[in-house]
Amino acid sequence: MPTATAVRPGDTAYDTTCTGARRRSDASLVGQLNSEWVRLCDDAATEAVVERWASSYDGLAGCASLPDVERAVVRATGDGTDRILLSLLRLAHAGDPLAGRTVLQLMLGKAVRIATTRAGRDSRPSLEHTAVAALWTTIATYPVERRPAKVAANIAMETLRAVTAELTHQHAETPTSPEVLATNLTEEPADQHRTSADHELLNLLTWAVDHGTITAADATLILDIYTPAPGCDGGPAAAQRHGLSWPAARQRASRALRKVARRIHDDVPAPMAA
Repeated sequence: MPTATAVRPGDTAYDTTCTGARRRSDASLVGQLNSEWVRLCDDAATEAVVERWASSYDGLAGCASLPDVERAVVRATGDGTDRILLSLLRLAHAGDPLAGRTVLQLMLGKAVRIATTRAGRDSRPSLEHTAVAALWTTIATYPVERRPAKVAANIAMETLRAVTAELTHQHAETPTSPEVLATNLTEEPADQHRTSADHELLNLLTWAVDHGTITAADATLILDIYTPAPGCDGGPAAAQRHGLSWPAARQRASRALRKVARRIHDDVPAPMAA
């Protein structure tokens, strides 16, 4: 896993949920990775690497620096985002460490969000280390030929699945009803109850994706609507980030939650995290 050590005030970090989350500048692993990223962006040697990427991969055409790659991802939607991420993943799998590091930075905000929703299971530094390590492993092993669509959503869900597996206790538990979770989330409960609801929603959606009940893309949409990353808005703003109208996003999320509810009601108790 990459290592790094305060980044420029006002810089923003991109993740697949929100492009406005402020980059942390502390001494944590995440802060160190952000600091390393700033240094990489300022290194003239990386520009030559990015220019080589642009000449070989359509998804990176027109990029001449790492900030250009970040801006391209922010501007892209749907297939455009997939093309950029797939290009970087192919480069990483071919042995280009900077490409893998770029995907890590693009998805770092999502790893932080996953760690945040696991609060109480371990210390924050430990949880973030687990999430970043899971993200790095997911990037290194992502099946680019088999899963060429919804790449960011798939990476996020695989990372979530890995973190859940790492932290889960070995016992069976029936998932909380989606209807109960939706009620808790929309009633704006106190912070401690919000954290609990976020945690249970993540567990529920991970279970549902693992069992093929809903897609990773649907799970990510639900998370973004109901539990947006710090600094981001849910609801209509989340729908816009996914390229959907608010009515369409709400209908899609509702349909997915109904599928999960039917699966829970029809199935035996499912293995879940404590």
